[in-house]
Formats: sequence, structure tokens, C-alpha cells
Amino acid sequence: MKLTKTITLAAVLALFGTAHAASLIDTGSPDASKPGYALDTSNFLAVQFNAGAAWHIDGLSAYLSGGKAGEHFTVALYADSSAHLPGDLIAASTVEFSTDGWNKSSALNWSLPTAGSYWLALEGATKEVIPGLPEPDGSFVANAGGLTMPGLTAFSDGGFAGYQASPGIEFGLQITGAVPEPSSYLLLLAGLGLVGATRIKANRRSDKQA
Repeated sequence: MKLTKTITLAAVLALFGTAHAASLIDTGSPDASKPGYALDTSNFLAVQFNAGAAWHIDGLSAYLSGGKAGEHFTVALYADSSAHLPGDLIAASTVEFSTDGWNKSSALNWSLPTAGSYWLALEGATKEVIPGLPEPDGSFVANAGGLTMPGLTAFSDGGFAGYQASPGIEFGLQITGAVPEPSSYLLLLAGLGLVGATRIKANRRSDKQA
């Protein structure tokens, strides 16, 4: 009985121990002395990235400056389109600007359903001071320079054309999340199989003794 409990516990710990937080994107910190890109309700920025497996995204940080504490910007997750630009919207959330530098959101609870290419965008946020009349909620600068972008970049000026490819755009991003490794599931199944075999042997011994 003690052996059975030990095997089960080891298998469960192996499963969840491999689902620790990891980095999906980390561009590094930009050189704030370099010119940046405007980010408001008319200027959006996006970068393509690849996920090697289904992911759960729980945290995101964007390196921005020029805003005021309490203002907001939007982070949006898109599928990759056939033109390799942001396609269908998967999820979006507003993030409160706190200070020049890294501004974080730690409760996104986003899911990437499968491995593949996706886009992460920084977009302007709006607020309704008068019901039905949205107004800009802050404007920021996405600092650039000395960064390592994970894939293609794109921008939108808020027009009807949507996102356009724009090689060379840089802006600071960090995304964290978790993905269970397939090997952990195999270990769990192996552990449960061993538990079953142990119980069968124990039952047979009990029958013989009876």
C-alpha cells in the first residue's frame, strides 16, 4: 500500500513539476535613447512569434514610456493569417500603465490552442467619458533599439487597411506561461500502470492466502 501511494505521488509530481512558468518571448530591454514608435488609438504594433506546443499564457510585460500612471493600453493576441499578418482575434486585455519601463499584466489567462504562428499586438485603448463616445486613454512610446524580435513585425495606422508588414520595427516584450511536456504524461501513465500491476499482484496474493 505504501509503495502504491509513493508511485502515484511521484507520477503526479512529475506531471505538474514540468508545467512550470517559462518564457515564450523575451526581446530584452530596449535602448531608451533610441527613437521609438507611437502607440495610441491610431498606431498599433505587432510581432509574430512561434509556439512549439499548446501554451497557457499568464503574464505579459511591455516596455513603454511617455504615458501617465493610470492610463491604459491594449494587448491583443491574433492568429496568423494566410498573408502572414495578424488574422482572427483570439484574446485581448487592457493593461494599466504605471511607469516608464516595463509595464506588466500578470493575470491574462490566455490559451494558445495548438502549436503554430501567432501575433502579439500593442494597441491603443479607449474609454467612454460620455456613453457611446470612446476617447483615447493615453498615448505612449514603444522604445526601440538593440532588441531581438521573435519574428516578422507589422504596424497599423488605424486605417481600414489593417496591419501592414513593416520590417525592422522593434519594441520590448516579455511573455511567460506554461506548457506540460509530453514526456510527463508518459511518466504519469507509466506510474499509473505500475500502480495497477501492483494492485493486481496484491489481490492475487490475498486470494491465495484465503
